[in-house]
Amino acid sequence: MRRLTEKDEQGNWCLKGVAWEDLHAGSTLTKETSDRLYGALWKLMEYEDTGLSPEQVDGLTQVHS
Repeated sequence: MRRLTEKDEQGNWCLKGVAWEDLHAGSTLTKETSDRLYGALWKLMEYEDTGLSPEQVDGLTQVHS
């Protein structure tokens, strides 16, 4: 699965392709930003539907690294 988040040089993270300024209260929500947010929420829903805990996912990723 490709990552949906990224970090900048200072270690600040964000949703890939969406600037923090685009998420501030009062900002206009564009179609592109809306699509990216929906995609990220869809992936979160899929993860939650697995029933796995974050610790179980960590265990899986360590096995396959």
